[in-house]
Amino acid sequence: MPLQQYVRQLRPRTESYIPHVDKIQNILTEAKMDATKFEGNLLIAMGAKPTQVGSYNPDKESKELASSIVQQMVKSKINISKPSRSSGSAAKGTLSTLYSDFGVKSTEPKADISFGGQGVSVKSTEGAQLISAQGPEIAAIVQHVVTNNKDAIRAAGVVADGVPMALKTAFAPENYYVGRAGKSGIASTGVTYPTELAYREKNKSPDNPKGDLTADQKEKITAAKKELASNDKKLTGLIDGGTAIDYANGATSFGITKDLAKSIEQMFNLPAVRKAIILEAMTGDGKFTNKEAKATQVLSWGKSGFYSYKTVLKASANVSGYNFRVSDRGSKSSSSIKKMGDMSQLTGALTGRGGSFRIDILPPNLQESLDTDTENYIDEMANEIGESHRAYLTENLKYTQELLLQEGLWGKVTSGIKNVKDKVMKGINFLVDKIKAFVSKIGKWMMKLVKNTGYYLMVFNMKPKLSFRIK
Repeated sequence: MPLQQYVRQLRPRTESYIPHVDKIQNILTEAKMDATKFEGNLLIAMGAKPTQVGSYNPDKESKELASSIVQQMVKSKINISKPSRSSGSAAKGTLSTLYSDFGVKSTEPKADISFGGQGVSVKSTEGAQLISAQGPEIAAIVQHVVTNNKDAIRAAGVVADGVPMALKTAFAPENYYVGRAGKSGIASTGVTYPTELAYREKNKSPDNPKGDLTADQKEKITAAKKELASNDKKLTGLIDGGTAIDYANGATSFGITKDLAKSIEQMFNLPAVRKAIILEAMTGDGKFTNKEAKATQVLSWGKSGFYSYKTVLKASANVSGYNFRVSDRGSKSSSSIKKMGDMSQLTGALTGRGGSFRIDILPPNLQESLDTDTENYIDEMANEIGESHRAYLTENLKYTQELLLQEGLWGKVTSGIKNVKDKVMKGINFLVDKIKAFVSKIGKWMMKLVKNTGYYLMVFNMKPKLSFRIK
């Protein structure tokens, strides 16, 4: 007999708490806040003039959140003097010779803002991307690491000098799409976006002015996207402990031999090496020659008012909190594609920008636990539900006894007790404790799920259905 038959609906709360459903809805609504613009809100809250911080969120909620976080920082005696913007239209970084030699062009600083004499990287606790680097930059990062990190040098061995250039070559468009090509003609030429443009141009007619795609065309593009994603997973194996050899079998034509692939895999999957790569990707120590562009601190913030301020060295220490992967850098802009000539020829054109090495900061690394108020709220709710069901089970002892028998708990939890009533009461205590623990754990898990991934669900218009059963 399943437990849910004995679970009854609770009366609405009468206390002055925000209902947990409303809390979740508030979190999803707040997810519309622009994280990059919020850097401006923080600077204004620190005392900078709105005209000097670049873009910022104009809404009241963003301003109040930034003010709350800065007030907490001040109480913690964090120096917030001379706040200013470092990224965007602000002063650019000066590239090192190493990065310039590898063909890196971007001079975007690693520090988003600065205050207290520190370059600060600002990250949202809902999850953030540490880096999205194309071939030249990932090659330069690895070169910096294998030059300065003894564990990386030891892992790469005799092929250490070949690893950076091998990655740069593999990520180049002309090789990246060949290396991961499958059976689809679309997949072998890169992203599917220009193909869709070509199809639309071809389909245009008086009856179809927008060039809507046919079912067959949609099917081909969908199949190609799946194929691209599947082959990206194989390429990710080069840097994330997967099947690097599988990828190497298709990459020998541009220099990644099985031995070299194995060395890359071994090197990238050493915790010390991954930490060194994360550290360089965060600080830009090897990328820039000017201090202003480098990041020394990480300020992470959450929409609940949570914040964390620590050195980059400490932030990079938890290697398991970062995800290494490879994906398509994406297509050129539609305007650039259209300038290439006849749209009908784009199906076979190489319009993608090649591979991209990405490091994602996983939410638990930035927000290691729920804030105390939320934890207390969920525990209180669990206790209320548990005690409500204690009353229900106590008022219906016959049903409780049957439940314990059906669930195989009668003898298990009441061993050594002779009196039937005492047996039932101990069984009730056991069930109530289990209910409390279940509600507490699943409640905290759900809150973390919503806080850390809610905005992803909104961006991609995902509407998952979650259900739980107790047997």
